Order: sequence, then structure tokens, then C-alpha cells
Amino acid sequence: MIESLFLVVGFMSLVLLLFTNRFMLFGITAVASFFGYFMLMDSGTLLTFVLFLIGILLLIAEVFIPDFGLIGIIGIGMIGFGYFSNRTDLWGSVMDLSLALIIAVVTAYILLRKGYRFVPGQKLILASSLQGQRGYSTGKNYQEYLLQRGHAVTVLRPAGKAEVNGTILDVVSDGKVIPEGTVIEVVKVEGIKIIVRELT
Repeated sequence: MIESLFLVVGFMSLVLLLFTNRFMLFGITAVASFFGYFMLMDSGTLLTFVLFLIGILLLIAEVFIPDFGLIGIIGIGMIGFGYFSNRTDLWGSVMDLSLALIIAVVTAYILLRKGYRFVPGQKLILASSLQGQRGYSTGKNYQEYLLQRGHAVTVLRPAGKAEVNGTILDVVSDGKVIPEGTVIEVVKVEGIKIIVRELT
């Protein structure tokens, strides 16, 4: 059904939003797709759409505020309430949502396989403003750290801090969560983006 396609496109747009830097394009596409889905439902209302959308935004906020938990729980609750209040056919709702989530997960998997990385974690790094006199590196050529080893100062999930050659750096793991204190190696440097992997 056409409404199911709107839901699929909405969730795929969210995945693309999180894995690329085209936030405006995919953000607008996601909102428009979800709006179309809710408005095509017989019982769809603006209120259920707004609740669903706020829930999505809270889940995205949870990505930027890891380990807080409460935001994500509230977000899931609002998504569930807004979505299932929108349909009188419970089985149809479950099927539509399951299909959209499966396609979204497959899309995320394909992007990861093609070398895309989770953008929100990278944005957290770029948002940091740290002073060089406190041991942080600013305005440097980070190529000098390529293939150098150090250890994770914080948990990398995937963004965090690591100490390499006595300097604390903002780094991104190669996709895995790396515990604090783990020995790491710098495997790639892209401008000010430093990618590390765990050494076992």
C-alpha cells in the first residue's frame, strides 16, 4: 500500500541522515514521508503525527547524549503511542513498522559495508573546543599520528578521546565500541578526523 511506502521512505531517510552530512535534505524527506503516512491513515491526526515525530527527535537526541537513557525511553514511548494510536488495524501497523525497520537496518548495513561512518559521533568531535595548554591538540597536522599507538582515555562509542604520544586527541573508532584503557592504533587521518582501531 502507498502509505507503507511513505513509512519505509521515512525510516530510510533517517538512516541516510545519520550516515551522511545531508541533514537538511534527508531530514525534510523524513518529516514529509512520515506526515504523508499519518495523513493517509483513516484515523490519522496531526496530534499522533506530532507525538511520533517528537519521539523520533528524542531518539536522535539520545544518539548525541549516550548513556543518558531516559530520553531514549521517552522517545520510544512517544513513537509507540503516536504510531499505534494512528491505526485501528494493529496487525497492519506491526507489519508496516516491521517492514520499514528491516529495510532501514539493511540500508544501514549496506552503508557501513561501503565505508560510511556514523556522522553524529564525528560531529560531537568537531563541536569540542579544547585548549592546547591543557594537553589537547589544536591546529596541528594530524598526519604525524598515523600508525602511532596509544590508549583510549574514554570509551570510544565510536567518538571519544585517546592519548597518542603524550597528546590527548579527539578520535573515532573504526566502528566498534572500544573500552577505556584499551591499546589503540591510528589507522586513518582525514583532516582533523582521526580514526583508530583496537589492538588485540
